[in-house]
Amino acid sequence: MSGFRLYALLVLAALSTLLTGAIATASPPSAPSLGEQIRDRYETVLPSLPPDKQRHYALRLYRLTGDDVYLAPIRDEVLAILPRWRQAMQALDSADQRQALASQLVDDYRDDTLKYQRRKALLRRSGELPFAKRLLYRVNQLEELHLAGKPPFQGTGRALAYLREFDFRSFVLDPEVITVYSAQTANLVYYLYRLGLQDLREPYQQAFRRVYPPDTRHQGLELQEKVYGMTHLVIAASGYYQHAVARKDFAWIFDYFEHRAGHVIQGTKPDVYTEMALCFLLAEEPDNPVIGKVKAALEREFDDKADMIPATDGSTDPARGEHRNTLAVMLYYWPEKLHTGPDLSRTRPFQQAPSIPKDTTTGRKSIDGAPSQASRTRFMD
Repeated sequence: MSGFRLYALLVLAALSTLLTGAIATASPPSAPSLGEQIRDRYETVLPSLPPDKQRHYALRLYRLTGDDVYLAPIRDEVLAILPRWRQAMQALDSADQRQALASQLVDDYRDDTLKYQRRKALLRRSGELPFAKRLLYRVNQLEELHLAGKPPFQGTGRALAYLREFDFRSFVLDPEVITVYSAQTANLVYYLYRLGLQDLREPYQQAFRRVYPPDTRHQGLELQEKVYGMTHLVIAASGYYQHAVARKDFAWIFDYFEHRAGHVIQGTKPDVYTEMALCFLLAEEPDNPVIGKVKAALEREFDDKADMIPATDGSTDPARGEHRNTLAVMLYYWPEKLHTGPDLSRTRPFQQAPSIPKDTTTGRKSIDGAPSQASRTRFMD
């Protein structure tokens, strides 16, 4: 090879290297994923949301990450219920007080849609069931957070004694109740089981399948209530994202989701079909095609200006959308290992939880250990 040709080749190679480097330098950074955008949005706006919305988001992010930075909203919302807890403890010895508290709960129940009007009417004629139902939820919540029986939540033994004698069976197995209250009754069944009060899991599944036969092609609100109840059976069995579930325990549910995924996505809301996908993650099937179908549907719904999944009426109010958007974050950030708790007893509920500096440029630690793509004012501060 002549010296000239060798020189020319070397020059061309150098130019190619420079050009490749220039192109790489000019290439824009990859855009954040849908999950990242929603998570960044909600961790920015969360301080402005109601305490129960903050707790709902933080509790689920804790169970994905195990990061103590999410403890503050959980702790604060639990401490905020202390006056109502003491009121409930005082009412345990008085049927009149229990009924008065039950009536107040019904009065405060929303009735802005036909579904909620039906639920309210049902609760109105159920005696002190609203009181017992709320107490059951609270005791289960305290148990999950390792606060049951510990200051300032003494009295859980008395609460459990009352709940053990209460007739939940006739309520949760009532076809009319299941028709309008499917997800909530599934929750109640697992609260009762987890607290060692009653095991209604099998009778409830049988009652549910009579109300909503898996092979029947439901539509509209019936389909939504049916699928919501099915997802909550799986989610409740996981302790609300604390551990995996065995698919064989809910084979009829998973088979339905696989065969009817398109129908569910088309006929329900993002909240509902996202929970359908999360069920497969809980069953340790991360590659199930249903998950891909749900992600594609969410990406079609995603509002990139609001950085969230809007409501079916187009609303991008973060408070209204917290539930569905938290579920979407979970779908995109699912970890290899879920975390139980948290154990708030080790933080001495009144002790300050860890805080994150404001205006940090490194961002929060993501689930996979990589820094966030956007800095934000942390809701824990």
